Amino acid sequence: MNHTPEIKKAIQFAARKHHGQFRAEAEPLPYVTHLFSVALLLAEGGAGDEVVIAGLLHDTLEDTDTTPEELEKAFGSRVLRLVEAVTEPKLGLNGEQLSWRAMKELCVKQLQDGPDGALMVSAADKIDNIESKVAAFGREGAALLARFSQKPESYLWYHGAVLEEARKRLSGPLLERFKRAYERERITFGAL
Repeated sequence: MNHTPEIKKAIQFAARKHHGQFRAEAEPLPYVTHLFSVALLLAEGGAGDEVVIAGLLHDTLEDTDTTPEELEKAFGSRVLRLVEAVTEPKLGLNGEQLSWRAMKELCVKQLQDGPDGALMVSAADKIDNIESKVAAFGREGAALLARFSQKPESYLWYHGAVLEEARKRLSGPLLERFKRAYERERITFGAL
């Protein structure tokens, strides 16, 4: 990963915005560890700097008080578009609260309609989430599942839907790692 001034700015922005947030692991890790992992996966997968920046910032609109205007002013309209394409919608078209499944279905639709860079960010996000969850399950067993909002089959459906879209439009090391991660997730959680 290039350590350009813009990437450094995104690292600092993400660290400030996610300050005090932690991953759902047995040993709480600062949330930025996930963002750095996503950015590194993207860089290793050949993504350009704007996509790497979007990887660092992919949860700012969803999980912090960051506004689209703030993100666009700091990083430009392309980065904003990438981040918006991977941000979960909280409400439906009529302002109704969405179920987990409906929210994820809209996420998949956003990826289908969005730029390839957004699909790369989503794939890297899923890889890190899956690999972290499989590793935690190896340490903790079924107790891990109590910290997640859905049953394993729901995550398998969602990750599989994103992987299917990735297979259509991506190639290279990021796609291959996503396939391997998903297979490990399916083997680990498929029978629970």
